Amino acid sequence: MEPVVFAPGGRGTAAMDSIRDRRPRALAAGVMIALAAWCLSPSAHGQTRPATARPGSSTSSKPALALKKPAVAAAKTQPPAPAPAPAPKNDAPRYMVRDERGEEVAARLHGRHGDHTVLELPDGQLGIPNILAPTDRPFKPLSMQEVEDALLAGPFAQYQLLKTEHYLIFYQSTAEFARDSGRLLEDLYKGLVEAFRRTGFPVHDAEFPLVAVVYKTEDDYRKNKRVDPEVQAFYEFYSNRIFLYEHSEREKLEPRLSYLLKPQTVAHEGAHQILANIGVQPRLSEWPLWLVEGLAEYCATTTRTKKGIVWSGLGAINSLHMATLREIEDPVSIQLAAASAGPNPYAVPRRHGSRSEALVMKTKLTPTDYALAWAMTHYLAARRGEEFVGYLKVLSQIPPLEPRDPTQHLELFRKHFGADMVKLDKKIDDAVHKLSQKKGYDKLPYYAVIFQQSLGNGTICRAATVSQSPQMIQQWVVDRTAAEGGAPTWQATQYPTRARATVFAQEWLGELR
Repeated sequence: MEPVVFAPGGRGTAAMDSIRDRRPRALAAGVMIALAAWCLSPSAHGQTRPATARPGSSTSSKPALALKKPAVAAAKTQPPAPAPAPAPKNDAPRYMVRDERGEEVAARLHGRHGDHTVLELPDGQLGIPNILAPTDRPFKPLSMQEVEDALLAGPFAQYQLLKTEHYLIFYQSTAEFARDSGRLLEDLYKGLVEAFRRTGFPVHDAEFPLVAVVYKTEDDYRKNKRVDPEVQAFYEFYSNRIFLYEHSEREKLEPRLSYLLKPQTVAHEGAHQILANIGVQPRLSEWPLWLVEGLAEYCATTTRTKKGIVWSGLGAINSLHMATLREIEDPVSIQLAAASAGPNPYAVPRRHGSRSEALVMKTKLTPTDYALAWAMTHYLAARRGEEFVGYLKVLSQIPPLEPRDPTQHLELFRKHFGADMVKLDKKIDDAVHKLSQKKGYDKLPYYAVIFQQSLGNGTICRAATVSQSPQMIQQWVVDRTAAEGGAPTWQATQYPTRARATVFAQEWLGELR
């Protein structure tokens, strides 16, 4: 039988949109996993198995997913983690297709639900066939050299290449940024595989070479990838690649925050890619969005040292999220935000019985939701470790393309962690407070943020606030941007104390009166 036409998803957002429209609507949120960094434009407004322990029981005797990078001295006495197993042999049906280069290859069934079928190519990309042509030809993943040759002869012919043990990094950035990113991604890969193996989670080696694409500037990135303005980097489920850039015009206004955010952005998207390739989160498997992002954030904390960017270890304290969580409940921060006209970004809507319940049910996350998702993941992994691993094992068995709704997500969550989610809220809050007392909590400086937007007819909206949190600043800018107005301008100035930042913001507002 003749090979069929295959529509791979590695051609950017346009291809992904067409695929998204042809599958269950419930999967739309899971196609492209993106970290919304703090640089926003106004058009982003309004977007954005049984457990081993009894559900609702007390905390586990040891944290199951809180492995830190061991000290050198301790490494000699610590038993090594079991080596990751090879990718499991897959007896899934195979079908003949033509790949992007027009060559006949055997593709493997990745998922099927109703009339929707997704196949997997030998290079790891996913796509949709127009008809199914069964074959007995074996599925043979491409080697790293074969993937390298194909990509250098095709879409990335004009890119430099950095090869590491598990990654092919095609870059137009500086070689230094590519090396730092490659070192961080390799550190992350080995650390996550080790951590999950220690819990007994059945992870395996990545079956395909992992590909990262690094653009030189944000402009280059946006010319090549049609994504929403707030998306600063992303992992593309269909192509199995991560995309990011090195430099942005915003860095000139907020160099300190860019310095803090950039490595974490790389690690966040790398975590998505790694978890999808070692058997934790199958691609196109419908997970609750809070866990998709919360787990990636839990995995992605980084530190800058004299040797450069390094992974902080699984479960490290994330200072950016700690700042956000502090301000959500801080009366002074709320008062400062209320001084400006517009909605209060510090308010957390609770249509459900608790904040945790609302978060589990969400199908879209705001910038501040990322911090809440990190906090809940951190608490469950550190304090309810055995139950959390059991929960992940159940989710890892959800077949790709099988739709799940928020009610099902909440039911499964309660099965593993108990029905009293108001009590869970309090436990998470207490855990976050204790984290803030630890030595690893690196408090950030304060930022005085000033904002202006023309609304037409000579009317100009002006506002100012003070914050330590990039996520809160991001949310504040979005909330104050009127859809009918012109492009807003805003700037953040760093101060060592809130008092000094507040004085600057008040004086700036006073000068305008």
